[in-house]
Amino acid sequence: MPQVDIDGLNSTLKADVIRGQAGTSTKLGGDLDLNGNDITGTGSIPAVSAQKNLIINGNFDIWQRGTSFAAIADSTYHADRFQYSKGGTMVHTVSRSTDVPTVAESSYLSNYSVLIDCTTADASIAAGDLCLLQQRLEGYNWATLAQQAITLSFWHKHTKTGTYCVALRNSGVDRSYVAEYTQSVTDTWEKATINISASPSAGTWNYTTGIGVYLSWALASGTDYHGTADTWESANDLATSNQVNACDSTSNNFMIAQVQLEAGSVATDFEIRNHATERIMCERYYEQSYDDGVATGTTTDTGAIMFRSNGTSHMDTLHYTTEKRTAPTITLYSTSGGASGNMYDRTAAANKVSSASAIGTGRCRFEVVSSIDNNPYSGHYTINAEL
Repeated sequence: MPQVDIDGLNSTLKADVIRGQAGTSTKLGGDLDLNGNDITGTGSIPAVSAQKNLIINGNFDIWQRGTSFAAIADSTYHADRFQYSKGGTMVHTVSRSTDVPTVAESSYLSNYSVLIDCTTADASIAAGDLCLLQQRLEGYNWATLAQQAITLSFWHKHTKTGTYCVALRNSGVDRSYVAEYTQSVTDTWEKATINISASPSAGTWNYTTGIGVYLSWALASGTDYHGTADTWESANDLATSNQVNACDSTSNNFMIAQVQLEAGSVATDFEIRNHATERIMCERYYEQSYDDGVATGTTTDTGAIMFRSNGTSHMDTLHYTTEKRTAPTITLYSTSGGASGNMYDRTAAANKVSSASAIGTGRCRFEVVSSIDNNPYSGHYTINAEL
């Protein structure tokens, strides 16, 4: 094989560009590939993804906490990184759906979308009421898009036709940007592409481990949150006065799929990200010992931590799978009945009070108090560092 002097930079390999978007190839502008083969400028190498999409779990593949949330409460996370928020009398079930845009429509095969199904209507939205699907982007991630033009794209399928709104709000909710999109045909997948002008430097922004921006989709919004479309305002706005009330009938469904937020003014193809990578990105904010889709508090030994006490109490170290954004909240659960703040004494068939301490971003200490000598214990945990 021909010798390639990398250290001396004397190789005839002239790679003009070796970066590009995921799923593309970039031509080499030289004589040899990395194995020394003659390609005379006509070869290609796989490009490396720069993770252009700032939305985590935008394909709705990761649902650690469960896959269906009946009468979901305000501020509850469902699909990883996505939160339901409401103020009003509307009630929804949020669930994972296999109804997705077709490959012919989106050029990408998705497994899931998010479905928000209205089960109790709220036909009269008060001034301070709201109903949102949202994701909170961490400041470090948002910093890569701050103060430059960006593009949001997603697929939507809503029962109620008309004007809907998306919004970006900063950490101090003293700057916001509202944009409109339209559901033209009922219960039909349609794509929205929204260009957003550069965010201002003024206002209260976080560019580290806090909330960089709130990104939200409005199902309904009271007049207290109405603003002007397509401009950054010094306000906490979620919608315009054109926003429909998608909570006014129990026939209403609201579905979103393939969400992407990226730099620039052009919506590129949806980024195909490795599933394991996506999972790790989600675990920066939340992980649990239960299998994916198993609700916390479920009575099960599957995935539980098991140990044996050797004294009047037991203390051990819990190592997280993924380093967390910040010191998280640790909650322990018995494997029998799912009582929080407990571990299960398998010999005594009793729950024993347990707690976590010395909580760091990568590990913590947990302790079972009032244990019995040499008894086996089991328990589950959740590790929550959500924004």
